[in-house]
Amino acid sequence: MRIAFFDIDGTLATGTDVPASAEAALARMRAQGDLVFICTGRPRGYVERHFGRYADGFVCSNGRLCVRGDERLIDAYLSEAEVRELIAILEEAGAGYAFFGERELWYGGNPAYRHVAEGANGPHADLVDPAAIHAYSFDIYFADAAERDAIAAALEGKCLVNPHGPHPSADVTVLGHGKGEAVRDVAAALGVDLSDTYAFGDGINDLSMIEAAGHGIAMGNAVPEVKAAAEYVTADITADGVALAMQHYGLA
Repeated sequence: MRIAFFDIDGTLATGTDVPASAEAALARMRAQGDLVFICTGRPRGYVERHFGRYADGFVCSNGRLCVRGDERLIDAYLSEAEVRELIAILEEAGAGYAFFGERELWYGGNPAYRHVAEGANGPHADLVDPAAIHAYSFDIYFADAAERDAIAAALEGKCLVNPHGPHPSADVTVLGHGKGEAVRDVAAALGVDLSDTYAFGDGINDLSMIEAAGHGIAMGNAVPEVKAAAEYVTADITADGVALAMQHYGLA
């Protein structure tokens, strides 16, 4: 049995649109008895709502929550102390931010960016008490690249910031449990050798899973760091990159 891990944004989908060629390739792989896992910074509710039909399991929140059916393979939520420390940094930097549970969303920080967060993910509750939330990850919101870079600098050493292209937001990996750890943990839990794992990505938060998997595949539209680390660079997402790479490896 083989497992393929797919990032969403810029890899498997543009927004919520999956190319027909990729959809067909995923179906063929699963029909062979192999497994498809989504591996994303997005929270579980979003992933299951928009991409549930494509996969056997979901690595959500940049590796901190992984489910397969009713089974939790990884459940590494942020502690109250971690959340409080992160909030202090983000408030000092003037960021807008949203913490994500499995399906819950909490907004805090600069109110000027709340509409950006809710435009992307729907209504958020107010983040009032860090002790009252059960969060796995967070996004940041900002006015421009300079503000984003200042927030990233404030988080340096604790987090990895992954910008969402031109959108004024970024998802954040809290160091210590990212997509790379998730690939290794899922493979071990399911008894699959790492040599039979495949990771597809394009963004900086995909770098660790590209390096951890037996076979790392970078999209043609990937950032340079991901391309440099990959075993194979395929075409852009808009040029059937997922399907072509799956054909290259005999996955579909």
